[in-house]
Amino acid sequence: MAEFKDRLKILREEKGMTQVQLSEELGMSRGAIGNYESGTRKPRFEEFEAIADYFNVELDYLYGRSDNRPEFNLEQQWIMRCYENADPDTKSAIKTLLRKFDQDIAFKVG
Repeated sequence: MAEFKDRLKILREEKGMTQVQLSEELGMSRGAIGNYESGTRKPRFEEFEAIADYFNVELDYLYGRSDNRPEFNLEQQWIMRCYENADPDTKSAIKTLLRKFDQDIAFKVG
């Protein structure tokens, strides 16, 4: 299993972020992020929590104790639960909205 330093770098790079950008998002110094990724220093528990929350991963995954990483982040899971619990009319309205959104995005990109 990967160590914390490896997980942090992977998560940051998946978001296409620099260490500076991540440090600004988390309210930490760029040096702290660099030290975490090099393995020369580990964050305090509160910092671990902030990092896990930011990336929507469990602490055990971040610590390197587990390789289990949800396919969807917490916000995506919430959206899916809301949709699954919606009545048929609401589901239809959501699909219509998403189709319109998808068409608008395709037009802007294409």
